Amino acid sequence: VKVKPGARPKNSAVARIAAARNEWEAFQVVVRADSGSLSGVRASVSDFDGPARSTIPASAVSLYRAELIDITQPSGTIGETGRWPDALVPAVDEVDGEQRKAFPFTVPANESRAIWIDLLVPRDATPGVYRGKVAVEADGFRAEVPVELEVWNFELPSTPTLETAFLIYAGNMCLAHTGSTECGNNLERAKLATKYAQLALDHRISLPNLWVLRPDGDDWSQFDEVFGPLLDGTAQTRLPGARLTSAQFNWPRTVDNYRKLADHFRDRGWFDRLYDYTADEPGWGNPWSDIPTRADLIRQADPEIPKLVTTSLPGATENGVLDDIDIIVPAINHMENTVAPYDGDQRPQYDDFVASGKRLWMYQSCMSQGCSFGSLQPGFDWPSYMIDVSAARNRLMGWANFKQGVTGELYYETVNAYGKDPWKSQFDFNGNGDGTLFYPGTPAKIGGSSGVPVASIRLKMIREGIEDYEYLALVSKLGDPAMARRTALEVLPTAYAAAGDDPEAIMQARERLAKRILELGGGERAGGSSKVDFFGDGSSAGGCSAAAGAPLPLLALGLLAFVRRRRP
Repeated sequence: VKVKPGARPKNSAVARIAAARNEWEAFQVVVRADSGSLSGVRASVSDFDGPARSTIPASAVSLYRAELIDITQPSGTIGETGRWPDALVPAVDEVDGEQRKAFPFTVPANESRAIWIDLLVPRDATPGVYRGKVAVEADGFRAEVPVELEVWNFELPSTPTLETAFLIYAGNMCLAHTGSTECGNNLERAKLATKYAQLALDHRISLPNLWVLRPDGDDWSQFDEVFGPLLDGTAQTRLPGARLTSAQFNWPRTVDNYRKLADHFRDRGWFDRLYDYTADEPGWGNPWSDIPTRADLIRQADPEIPKLVTTSLPGATENGVLDDIDIIVPAINHMENTVAPYDGDQRPQYDDFVASGKRLWMYQSCMSQGCSFGSLQPGFDWPSYMIDVSAARNRLMGWANFKQGVTGELYYETVNAYGKDPWKSQFDFNGNGDGTLFYPGTPAKIGGSSGVPVASIRLKMIREGIEDYEYLALVSKLGDPAMARRTALEVLPTAYAAAGDDPEAIMQARERLAKRILELGGGERAGGSSKVDFFGDGSSAGGCSAAAGAPLPLLALGLLAFVRRRRP
């Protein structure tokens, strides 16, 4: 739930959440000033005491202030104007570990503000119920919110089954942090990019196009020192061992460059993540003729480099390039629709492509809100990463990915609005937040001495959706793909039915999946089959990441706790 200033949440005596081991779980404490402003608002959290004298320390919890952004133009026909919460300013940032300016803050009279709380369940946590408290203080005021956490007896892997490639334009990133698109030099640019990649990994997505450093002849030492931990799973992520699931070739297109990067990635054990973004939306972006030309170049260098194209199978077939594509990425709008030529469920058309050993991913674009005003037909409610739609709708892409039987998701950009001030406006392509999932955490904006990325609520919800995918995948792997399929369809009957974005329905579905995982022995064995049966009929696809299947987190983003301050 996104807590807007006018929200009047109901009181909850206890905030109750549930999660697996090695899983983030989030909830919010809402502070409302009924009469007169409330200043000096701050929060702290206790340790969580559990069964057999076990403890989850307060250091496993992160606190944030939800920052508002004023939306003056709605996202197509799906958004709403007004002040929406999105940026999550940390009390202590997740990358450099510095104290930041989340607290204290002021709640204006007759308004509400949210304190966002993330808890990471340790991998060795004893299953059972834990109890802790969140203390909220302000000038002349103090309240405590009891929290109950149930730890389920299975573990979420640090690297997800779903492959992801969420791109980042380093020039925009540098511009927002340093005023220069180069960050001064490539090494500084690379170091800042790795901060973004580290935070992304802790949200279970991969930023694949980071390779701004080049080897000095045959000397890869600097490249490996900076980027190797992200690929090896040794970066200082809070999810232990999290690693990139994708790595995009982004050097100049020459046979020598392709061969050099491929050889090094193969030598280091990273080649399974490498791919080439051969063409983007051919017919609108790249010309179709680029695909065979570039594919021939890649084959000369290393025929095993996968070639990715964002297009539909009918488009690739009609233009004679299907054989040149190894990872095909249709838009969600072209996977299920009511309008020709994509009317009905298009997934069966891809069965032979997937059966041949090639990969099927999916992406969302501005088509989900209408790329221009009035271009989205009524009745289409796709999952969306826009600011001015519900948190549940931000989350539902994970369910759509499983429902459509895809093994990866691509998103074209994560810092698109950094060319302006994203704290004030992220409107582009007729949507608020289109292509932007982070905020630039400069010292001037959030305090501290270093620049870091700041997560959005939408990034948190994408994490939740990817974990939902893990639950569905794990139920399938453990032997009940029919139940996984049935549950996915209950939550998202069609790819364009995201308007029924009821968080309670997602919570209940997730809990059913968790219980089924436990019934199938998910806490005792490593994950069953390595393949996911998406359709309950033996149709399966294997992911390329190292992780086994795992649980998804309980949706705890509703108004689970509420503090009201009345002044006489």
